[in-house]
Amino acid sequence: MNEIAAVLAQVQNAPDPVAAVKRLVLAHSGHWCEPENAHGLFEVQLMGLAGIGPSVAAAVDDWLLQAKDTVFEDAKAS
Repeated sequence: MNEIAAVLAQVQNAPDPVAAVKRLVLAHSGHWCEPENAHGLFEVQLMGLAGIGPSVAAAVDDWLLQAKDTVFEDAKAS
C-alpha cells in the first residue's frame, strides 16, 4: 500500500474526517486555519493533493475524491 493509500484509509476510517485531516496536515508541518477565522473557499493540501470547497468539510471531501482517484490510477498502472 502506498503512502497516499495509507493516509486515505486513516481519513476514511476516522470518526471525524476533518479532525483526522487537520491532525495529518499539522503532523506534516502544514498550516491549519480554523474555519471560524476565515471566509471564502477552503483548501486542504496533503500528500501533494489539494481539496477545495466552500467549507472545510467540503474541502476534505474533495481531497478524499482526489486521493481515491490517485490510488485507483496507481493501482491501474501497476
